[in-house]
Amino acid sequence: MWEVRYLNAELLDLKLWGEGCSLYQIRQMGDDEICLIQTRDRWQVVYTERGTVQHLLFEFTDEAEACEFMYREIKTIKHPHLVGLFLTDAEAEQLCQVLTQLQIQFSHDAKGRVRVYDRDIFTVERHFGCQLPLRKWLTVPERIHLTLARLRKFDPYNRYAQITTNPPIGSEAKLSALEAQHGIKLPDVYRTFLLEVCNGGNWERLGNYWSIEEVMANNFVELWNQPLPEFLTKLKAAKSKDWLKNPGSRQYPGLLQIVDWDNPVRDLFLTQEGYEVEIQGDWIRFCEFSPEQWLKDFLDDIQYGLSPIEGLLAFLRSGELIRDYPYFHSVNFARLLAETIGLNIDPELTNEQVKMSDEIDYKINQWRIENMGKMRYNFGFNAEQAELRSQRILERLEYIYNILYP
Repeated sequence: MWEVRYLNAELLDLKLWGEGCSLYQIRQMGDDEICLIQTRDRWQVVYTERGTVQHLLFEFTDEAEACEFMYREIKTIKHPHLVGLFLTDAEAEQLCQVLTQLQIQFSHDAKGRVRVYDRDIFTVERHFGCQLPLRKWLTVPERIHLTLARLRKFDPYNRYAQITTNPPIGSEAKLSALEAQHGIKLPDVYRTFLLEVCNGGNWERLGNYWSIEEVMANNFVELWNQPLPEFLTKLKAAKSKDWLKNPGSRQYPGLLQIVDWDNPVRDLFLTQEGYEVEIQGDWIRFCEFSPEQWLKDFLDDIQYGLSPIEGLLAFLRSGELIRDYPYFHSVNFARLLAETIGLNIDPELTNEQVKMSDEIDYKINQWRIENMGKMRYNFGFNAEQAELRSQRILERLEYIYNILYP
């Protein structure tokens, strides 16, 4: 964690931000906040209301001592972050249910306001992939678009998740006309996917999904409108996810193929109700995704692509030393990180030396000061600044790709 000799006003700002604190200001007055201000050769920790000092908590001549005192004072407070501001109590309750599932402490008042505390703000940001607070409850397709936009902003060259999508159809009339033309009534969840998410596309981990035109061209109405084969009906009734030996066919009655035959991931089909059936070579099974869960798989895939990026953000805002951060205990990572912030590393350096390198950690913290410590914002008041701050960090971390794909 942060060491005293590194802690100045800028690093204190970053440290508090990284720990999810909000009720403070550095070098300026606040409103109902604890503030660190400099007056000539002295540092004061004060409590302010409406930009006016109400109480002098302590005064120091040494900046590091003032920062340590300020840090201890701030950490005695719970720091609320507004994550939901809804017009209806029903929408607020939906968010509360998700927060409960995430095991996050929250508060919910009669005005539709939902708050979380301290570092939990970062978990909520990652989960929803959008600026907070939420002002309406998001459908899964809406969350997919918001999270995909976040990924593309942080990964404009599509190097991490490698997701390329076609625009959604967007027209119920057009889709209904195609269904009528080909005599194929699509499962409801798949219609939602085509109308609201995308008209096919390539999801590296999930597969190359056909457009609706390709789906219609590669499926036969005679097969689609028949019931499932008996062995698949039994498999579905048993709610079994086990793989079974494929009797030999690559196309069955009652199944709609939605990915390319040459798809490197899997041959994927949907039943008329929207259940997923997967064929891999000589094996076939019902997948774990019910119609209610099917769209969520696409959202999970985007979040999977974001996870290494979020991990690096967490490291930079944590203030942790590289030798204390197990994910980064390698010479290759240390060298890439060090070169990015202007430090040369001996080619003969060992992993153990990386862990114990004070110089590397010192340079990392200097980089943090330059690139992060001067971009102050308060959670819940300026979400746009929060996004700009995160984006700037990632723009300076082009080495991430080399770490993931050496």
